[in-house]
Amino acid sequence: METIPMRLDWLWFLGYDIDTDVPDHSVLSKARARWGVEAFRNFFEGMVWQCVEAGLVDGSKIFVDSSLVDADASNNSVIDPRSLRVQLQEGYKRLEARLEEKGESTDCSGRKYLKQNSRYISTTDPDASIVNRGRPKLSYQVHRAVDERREVITATETTPGDVNVAHEMISLLESHHLNTGLKADTVVADSKYGTIDNFLDCHDRGIEAHMPDLKESAAKRIAGLSIFPEERFEYDRETDTYCCPAGQRLKPKSLHLYRQSRDYEAPKKICAACQLREQCTKNKSGRTLKRHLRQDDIDKMREASRSAKAKRDIQTRKHLMERSFARATRYGFDRARWRGL
Repeated sequence: METIPMRLDWLWFLGYDIDTDVPDHSVLSKARARWGVEAFRNFFEGMVWQCVEAGLVDGSKIFVDSSLVDADASNNSVIDPRSLRVQLQEGYKRLEARLEEKGESTDCSGRKYLKQNSRYISTTDPDASIVNRGRPKLSYQVHRAVDERREVITATETTPGDVNVAHEMISLLESHHLNTGLKADTVVADSKYGTIDNFLDCHDRGIEAHMPDLKESAAKRIAGLSIFPEERFEYDRETDTYCCPAGQRLKPKSLHLYRQSRDYEAPKKICAACQLREQCTKNKSGRTLKRHLRQDDIDKMREASRSAKAKRDIQTRKHLMERSFARATRYGFDRARWRGL
């Protein structure tokens, strides 16, 4: 608002004359409270749609990432609610009574996110989460999907800082489709998004997932233990068993419906007497392998994620997403301007 009177190009763009009275800064600074979040969401979705109509959005390939943003609250506001439980409960009862008099509701069940690290909370911004970035900070996390053609942000979501980013990928894909009317056939992300659930969701939607596999991190951990990697165990589809490096069979032992997987083990006596035991496992009960019930689909997606095309997209993502977030810091992106989600 201070700059507008000094910029003829800004005045022209806004339709103002040189002697036009410029609105007070409160028109913007208090707009969120006056208009509500939904009005702003419609405003930005409308701009995305104009970009689509202008041919600035391709829509077939999106890049996904997130960035931490400092909350507008001091670490000095963080308390352990257990020590103040009685006072908080009494304060909530008084608040509830006042709201009932006004006919307002205290039900927050409509919120999508729940705090993960609820041991400590901020008295000034309870929605913010403590995230350790060199030192603990109250933070939010902004997730976004960026279209490749002109790097237009087509979908965005804000969560507490401790939310697992992998859980937001499908939500961003759906928002991208809703905001642009275009269905992405490729999603590019870093290894934090390379979970089994994301690979399977992309498979079911017919979307290529160009992202490093989280399994590779587990493989590095196993390599650090100096034991046989899972690739040394050959799966026999006909007998539904694994053959270990010593030639023994690992048979199905238990089914876990919650995580949609089955455990495979060899008899404990055979494992205990095996000459290769030291190279195979550090577990006293023997080596156990886990196989997902949709392992074939997962392997297919993982193989595609290691293609030359996927590697090029993953390399592009590094500078494209960094550039998108870096541009936003010019407008105060690195710190929240208000409190609450």
